[in-house]
Amino acid sequence: MPKLKAAKPSELPAKLPKILAFANQKGGAGKSTGAVHAADWFVQQGISTVLVDADGQQSSSAWIAELKLPYTVISDPELLFDELPKLSSHYDMVIVDGPGNANEVTKAILIRADLILIPCRDSMIDLASTGKIVQFVRQAKEIRSGSPSAALYLNAVKDNTILLREAQEALNQGILPLLHTTLPDRQCIKDAPGQASTVFRMKGGAAKAAARCFHNLLTEALMLFESQS
Repeated sequence: MPKLKAAKPSELPAKLPKILAFANQKGGAGKSTGAVHAADWFVQQGISTVLVDADGQQSSSAWIAELKLPYTVISDPELLFDELPKLSSHYDMVIVDGPGNANEVTKAILIRADLILIPCRDSMIDLASTGKIVQFVRQAKEIRSGSPSAALYLNAVKDNTILLREAQEALNQGILPLLHTTLPDRQCIKDAPGQASTVFRMKGGAAKAAARCFHNLLTEALMLFESQS
């Protein structure tokens, strides 16, 4: 099984989040893709990891079960609130795949998570839809005196397009930082669930390039978390 070369301990920040969540109230933004790839990446760094599927669609749990990685399904907000700290005491990293709507489950995630990553596609409809989740994050930060750390990132983008530049300009004007790293629109990423794989495990140049993008995105997000902690 081909693997992305594991980061050296010195390449990872000294302080890591215990609970990392992917959230966006719009379905199809890329939460499950990000969460499953993040779980696989952390495991390959030697970090004990569990994925929590909090989305009613349960797409990430079905996917990660085929990868034979630890996971659990929790879609009840009160149970999720209680269980996330318990899971973080048994694993070094808890990855949460949030629901495709802004509801009480999302609020429970924001209250418990250390780092929130918000995937967004570079369409005007998707950009406009980020307003609600950003509002939820802002409110959580007020309640929790600055936590959780949070950032947006652009997902499934085509390089060097006017649409991409406009999306970056729009998101850079918001209250949450936009990660510099983007995830590309690649068939290998779309094919990963159907192949019961991630780009870290797939062969070929396209998969290797996509794996590097995920590696860079997660590393950048961790560095942001450390800088804000």
